[in-house]
Amino acid sequence: MRLAIIIDLDGDIMYAPEDSRVFENYPKPKLFDNLKDAEEECAKWNTGVIVDYDDNDRVVPRIRAFDDEERRRAMVREEMNRDDGTSTGKDSTQ
Repeated sequence: MRLAIIIDLDGDIMYAPEDSRVFENYPKPKLFDNLKDAEEECAKWNTGVIVDYDDNDRVVPRIRAFDDEERRRAMVREEMNRDDGTSTGKDSTQ
């Protein structure tokens, strides 16, 4: 698996180039063989996302939204953790 970084550059989506000093049209992407090096390069870009270059799929899992039950439990936990003297301290989700 070869990894690459996709960046959003003023609304244009492109691969992070090998040479970041010059932005030319359709630059050759900088490719990585391991996740550690890809994460270091991704940290240099505000909008960087690590992808599998060959499959063009995200390497880091997508964050999904809470379902209704998870949202309800989060609200109950928030109520329990409130530090204003009104918290009951009981876990009603159990």
